[in-house]
Amino acid sequence: MGLALFDGCNYTLRRESPEMYREFAQHDQGQMTAGWEMVVPPPGLDGVPYQFIFVGPTPEHRGSAFRLHVVTTDGGEVPDDAAVLLETYYKTGAERTLIFQGTYGQFKAVPDQHAPNAAVAVQKRAEAGEDYVIRLAVTVPEGGPRPDPSADDSFFELECVKLWWHETA
Repeated sequence: MGLALFDGCNYTLRRESPEMYREFAQHDQGQMTAGWEMVVPPPGLDGVPYQFIFVGPTPEHRGSAFRLHVVTTDGGEVPDDAAVLLETYYKTGAERTLIFQGTYGQFKAVPDQHAPNAAVAVQKRAEAGEDYVIRLAVTVPEGGPRPDPSADDSFFELECVKLWWHETA
């Protein structure tokens, strides 16, 4: 069967999460890229910062779960060869970490992404703190079916560990 997904996550980022910053769609060099951007929340009123950890693969598990379903503006599903990129970076664009790079077909090949241990896993560990952006992008060739991140049937779920650093003496 293979390794299980990491089971120690305490938070799931999704479209409805308060960290959601924006949906985007852009055309560039013959391609259409659409998706979502999230931001790590600023420190709370007490000044204590937050951190998101995406748990990558280890010998004990495949990593934290990553679920994705994207429909097009005409109601179909994006093609299997659509490129999927999940990354995190500091707000200036520096310190980029590629968490997942693959194709939409990897997600489509999982009939029930919510079944136990059935989801795709992130490929690399990443930590995102204050002033970091988490960007999930789906890219298709220009002129083909366009991804629609705002469609009701489009969704993503990124399981992670959300930390709130609070130390007491």
